[in-house]
Amino acid sequence: MNQNTASQVNGTNYVPAYAKAQDTLDLREFWKTLVRRKKLVLGITGATILLALLLTLLSSPVYRATATLQIERESTKVIDVNFLNPGDIRDTRDFYETQFQLIRQYSLIESVIDKLKLTEDVIRQSLLGKIKGLFSPVDDANSKTALANAIIENLTIEPIKNSRLVAIHFDASSPEKAAEVANAIVEEFVETSRVRRLELTGDAQTFLQQRIQDAKLKLQESEKALNVYAKENTIINLDDKESNTSSHKIMRLSEELVKAESEAIIIETDPARQGELAAARKRAELLRDALSEEEKKALIYQDSRVAYNTLEREVETNQALYQGLLQRLKEINVVGEAGSNNLSIIDRALPPLQKFKPKLSTNLVFAGLLGLFLGIASAFLREFMDDSVKDINELERQTRLPVLGLVPAVNEHDPKKIAQLVLNSPKSALAESFRSLRTTIRFKLREQDDEAILFVTSARANEGKTTVAMNLASAFAHTGNRVLLVDADLRNPSLHKLIGTRNQQNLVGYLSGEYPLAQLAQASNLPNLDIVVAGTPPNDPSELLANTKMEAMLKAASQHYDLVIIDGPPILGLADAMILSSLAKITLLTVHANDTSTSTINNALKRLQETGASITGIILNQVKDAERLGYGDDYYHYPNKA
Repeated sequence: MNQNTASQVNGTNYVPAYAKAQDTLDLREFWKTLVRRKKLVLGITGATILLALLLTLLSSPVYRATATLQIERESTKVIDVNFLNPGDIRDTRDFYETQFQLIRQYSLIESVIDKLKLTEDVIRQSLLGKIKGLFSPVDDANSKTALANAIIENLTIEPIKNSRLVAIHFDASSPEKAAEVANAIVEEFVETSRVRRLELTGDAQTFLQQRIQDAKLKLQESEKALNVYAKENTIINLDDKESNTSSHKIMRLSEELVKAESEAIIIETDPARQGELAAARKRAELLRDALSEEEKKALIYQDSRVAYNTLEREVETNQALYQGLLQRLKEINVVGEAGSNNLSIIDRALPPLQKFKPKLSTNLVFAGLLGLFLGIASAFLREFMDDSVKDINELERQTRLPVLGLVPAVNEHDPKKIAQLVLNSPKSALAESFRSLRTTIRFKLREQDDEAILFVTSARANEGKTTVAMNLASAFAHTGNRVLLVDADLRNPSLHKLIGTRNQQNLVGYLSGEYPLAQLAQASNLPNLDIVVAGTPPNDPSELLANTKMEAMLKAASQHYDLVIIDGPPILGLADAMILSSLAKITLLTVHANDTSTSTINNALKRLQETGASITGIILNQVKDAERLGYGDDYYHYPNKA
């Protein structure tokens, strides 16, 4: 089985279950992110609070005065007049919103400015406003408009809940000016509303007077037409009842006819008066003929009566309209004299005893919350933008390579001491990590059928690959394995500096033909560990590494040593690492935890794949927080009792 088996099963890339991406939210990971970025969060919060403190202390004070105004939906009526206040079925909120906008109208504020002779110093200009004024100064022609807009911006109208009272707030640079302007605004609003209603009353009076004049002319014309028609048709009214000569005759003849017929009946029943019967019947017959004649005349009268009634109704209608208009005019005159009182000033504004803003405590609390929010947002944004290795499972999922070991970070800064910590500090966490890595590599070596050649590289420079190679070689040599450590980084050799040996009889000289293979290896200060130093950097390192002598040296070394470890150059931008990877049986990629980006790692792996090479596994170096990477916080801290 070759080195691809570490990351492939049955020809397909294998990702263990624990390395698969998780879809659920981990609140603990959120908390860990905040803890990792606590300096950033606290720094932004502190800076925001400090900025708020400075702005508060440097800001000029603002004073707020409040006047209370009562606004009724309709004015208190001295007399019931609906002509000026017609019913409105719209929401009451529309009415009050209209009143609030009338208080803010420019003409009203302009009148207050002229009345009090206000200047720009009545308004406290904020720092932002001052900066804005520097870039867009206001000329004298528009100074009054700018002042009116500033007053409107500092005017606050606040309806008092569950009442018809409205609080009018005004913010000014001094307590006296705040009260003076607030009172002037409410007084001007009340006066403007009163004048507006009086103007409406005057317009209504003029309108009604014209209508009354027109109604009077119509009434006179209709009365005249009714009288003329009544005379022409001999129509008169008696006891408030309509009558004429024909109707009188019908009534009289009807009465006489009834008497005549009654008399005839009485004579007919009296035998002594039989001689008067003919005369009585004759008289009744004459009365009946006369009544029939008058009834014919009455029918002719009814035709003329229809037109008379029409004229009479027109007179009544015109008279009612005329009387109604006269009554309305009297009522409007009464309203105009009594005035309107739907607006009342309940409380006048008084100069405030303390400033309204800025309030130090409020600003600091708000700044603290804002800074905390910005700090948390910045922390998560930076965490999101940070492409470095933060989780082993995610790294294995993306690279499809196993993480073979974690090398913890140490407080030591001397490279020579770090390179020999396995020897000098055998009980340290770093030494334990290399012993664990040694065990893992031994299992990997058992899978190899030929030479035990191990190549240690990195995606980029300064990831600690040389110290990893040195400590790993020391860990193998400490257990009795004969190890050869080769410094194949011909561009930036450093192994001879870490061990303290001379840079003679080196790899460059051997590949160039200056030294024989037998004189190449040097003994180190550790038993079972020999080294091959790189030598002076040549002009063509890739050409030397591609020389057949390099492959021959590795084959010969693998026959005399249990393990050959090659410390090579980084992958990106160089062909050296690809050449050495093709000569090694196991290739390890050293990654600086929390520093090397995953994109850098993936690009390095892509370069290796393009050349047909592969990497067996990854070593995370300089791990500061194992728990963050997916291991418990007690990793490498198992108690060791002597």
